[in-house]
Amino acid sequence: MQTQSFQSTATTFIASFGNNAHSAISMYRDAGERIAGIVDQRWKAALKESSPHLSAETKKNAAHAKHVIGGYYARGLALSADGAKVAVDTVVGAAIAAVERAASLKQAYEQKTAQ
Repeated sequence: MQTQSFQSTATTFIASFGNNAHSAISMYRDAGERIAGIVDQRWKAALKESSPHLSAETKKNAAHAKHVIGGYYARGLALSADGAKVAVDTVVGAAIAAVERAASLKQAYEQKTAQ
């Protein structure tokens, strides 16, 4: 296989991997946000159902706990998804650089041995 052909094919494959990884990360984030919405609805329904049996302070504490836990969940989801994107971009960039470097070394070797 010619060096240029290999480089082109490998770069295309690596870029495709990166695009697919970014799609998977987006699906992970979307699913996490949907789960948060479902949990929020369930929490509100449970609080509404048990509200007549709770004191005002307990209701306030429950609402605050939901807010704090939801905030941690949202930040954790964003942090993990953003971190995964950075990791994918780093790996893809390094792999493409390695392919390009290997191709240039092979070309230099071929030119040197052809003389």
